[in-house]
Amino acid sequence: MSGSGVRRMMGLAMVTAVTAVAASVDAAAAQRAELAGWARMAADTFTDGPPSGQFDAQGVRASSPRFPSQPVQGFSGIQFGPACGAFWSTGDNGFGTRANSPDALLRIYRLTPEFQTARGGAGRLRSDGFIPLADPDRRVPFLLVREFVGDRLLTGGDLDPESIVAALDGTFWLGDEFGPFLLHVSADGRLLAPPIPLPNGAAGTVRSPQNPALTATGTAPGAAGGANLGGSRGVEGMARMPESGGLLALLEGTVAGDPAGRLRLYTFDPARGTFGDTIRYFPLDDPSHSIGDMAAVNEHEFLIVERDNAFGDSAAFKRVFRVDLARADAEGVVSKELVADLLDIANPHRLGGFGTTYRLPYITIENLLVMDSRTLLVMNDNNYPATGGRGRDVKDATEMILIRLARPLNLARGVGRPAECADPLAGARR
Repeated sequence: MSGSGVRRMMGLAMVTAVTAVAASVDAAAAQRAELAGWARMAADTFTDGPPSGQFDAQGVRASSPRFPSQPVQGFSGIQFGPACGAFWSTGDNGFGTRANSPDALLRIYRLTPEFQTARGGAGRLRSDGFIPLADPDRRVPFLLVREFVGDRLLTGGDLDPESIVAALDGTFWLGDEFGPFLLHVSADGRLLAPPIPLPNGAAGTVRSPQNPALTATGTAPGAAGGANLGGSRGVEGMARMPESGGLLALLEGTVAGDPAGRLRLYTFDPARGTFGDTIRYFPLDDPSHSIGDMAAVNEHEFLIVERDNAFGDSAAFKRVFRVDLARADAEGVVSKELVADLLDIANPHRLGGFGTTYRLPYITIENLLVMDSRTLLVMNDNNYPATGGRGRDVKDATEMILIRLARPLNLARGVGRPAECADPLAGARR
């Protein structure tokens, strides 16, 4: 080939490469979400209840508790609340482990945001009360921290609720990480049935190291512990299937024997109390990642938050993906498509006092709810009293945001904000 021919070929290759890069940038821009609403709850927010935070990571009791009452924190799942503009959110176990949380009471909190939008607004998130979780009817088959206290309130030393579904009959389904278990509670927080373990085929059930059956018996030094799931890697995400009424439950960790980075998706029939025979898998982009929450789009499409374990400026991966149960491969691995990058959200109105790009850089983002076909509600778990999300020495607040998607979702009937409730972004659309 002549020198001029080589130059022509090189020029064509360069044009092709530049075009490919431009197409990639355009595709990313087309997926970019916009911040449409923002509200914040201060880290040091407390409500009624006994003093808490008196135990360390080894369960050693200090001479006095750190906190005068119960911190309002650790939001790990969200649903539409009892009134327009209100939401139910489950608090997690408290301070992270069974050992350090026996004085943290488990609750479902009622939250009400006053969003800041393009039209203005206070930008405040407040707690308007809570539903205490308790076992007065003695459904739990193991000893509780408050076993011999009359109220039998559930604590972070017993269970770790990390996901919530509001059933049509007014009851709640909670996903627990310690068992892991599914929990069914009444509208006033009473446990309605024994905790339901997740099946593991012929191997029995899925068990984390915090499973009460394992912690009660203990193990000899050097002996196998009997757990087949990592600690605190239980039911992190759960959603109601809008047509069948079934539940879809997603583990945060990989079960022993499954390929690394694949997380089980279980179906559960609440009416029959049985799990489906087919298990599907959500593929993490990186086995070191975790999931945060899940929300239904329609009967076979769901949104899932996947995140890295970093925070602040180090956070590099906090994303919302759409998965399709109807598009699984031969091994049951579902398809996965990017919907929003939570570290690259357009903020043309500079909501929250941030710049034209908004980042949600907290280590855990565990609340996801579909508001309408173009709008998602997202909120972090602040892991109180953790720091680092917005500054090295700043206690992490709770930020609830509304993001406007670049492309609409194909919502099933009944998914999204109740029809009788006003759109919180009315008049603020771009």
